[in-house]
Amino acid sequence: AGHPLMDGEHPLGDLAPRDVVARAIWRARRAGRRVFLDLRFRPGRELPERFPTVHAACVAAGIDPLHEPVPVAPAAHYHMGGVATDLDGRSSVPGLWVVGEAAATGLHGANRLASNSLLEGLVCGLRAARAIGSATAAAAAPRTLVEYTRAAGDDDPAALARLRAAMSAGVGVERDEQGLAAAISELQAVRSASGTDSAAGSAATAGILIATAAWLRRESRGGHYRRDFPLAPAGTRRRYFLTLDEIEAQAATLAPDAAPQAVAC
Repeated sequence: AGHPLMDGEHPLGDLAPRDVVARAIWRARRAGRRVFLDLRFRPGRELPERFPTVHAACVAAGIDPLHEPVPVAPAAHYHMGGVATDLDGRSSVPGLWVVGEAAATGLHGANRLASNSLLEGLVCGLRAARAIGSATAAAAAPRTLVEYTRAAGDDDPAALARLRAAMSAGVGVERDEQGLAAAISELQAVRSASGTDSAAGSAATAGILIATAAWLRRESRGGHYRRDFPLAPAGTRRRYFLTLDEIEAQAATLAPDAAPQAVAC
């Protein structure tokens, strides 16, 4: 309709933090409106050269971004700063190094910032590579090898679709207690039906970790936004470290009829 989406949403308008923009898009789409990104004038003709991947993705979807606005949808950075590591990216699981947004190195905060990602990749990525390169074969190889990458035919499309729907609905850019509890219950049901060693079961376990941690954090901070707790109280910043067993125990209280299966981690 030509109405600037971010008018009245934030003093920086379209340059507001990405979680603020994502929530504005989310609310507009939930109200039945469509949201577009207009690239025709800026960067305009420079788009294919400056952003070749974006341009190619639009063309592949049948959209000509040089002549028409691009429909957009919000995406959630479900989790940032997740797995505890040492300064070389080494986790407590033998053979598992973690870098980037998935690692709890202290370089990522509560929000998704491009500069943090660059720092994480340049510093922790290099340190992890050096550590892996100098590790002995015994230290570099996991004690138990679990094949997470399977042929597409081994996946369960219906189970993965249920999982994605549950995460989008309850653990997306806006969250609340009821939605998170419903998502946890659905994810437990998916895992129970699929088995913990399946692709869908492994993904459901990760979803349960994220959703339960979000349910426990009753505040809004960075990319984690709770409709029922919209503020980040002053003086309450702290990090939480939770084991899989602790998360499972919390999740079981939310969905007692879906007892979690044992998961090796």
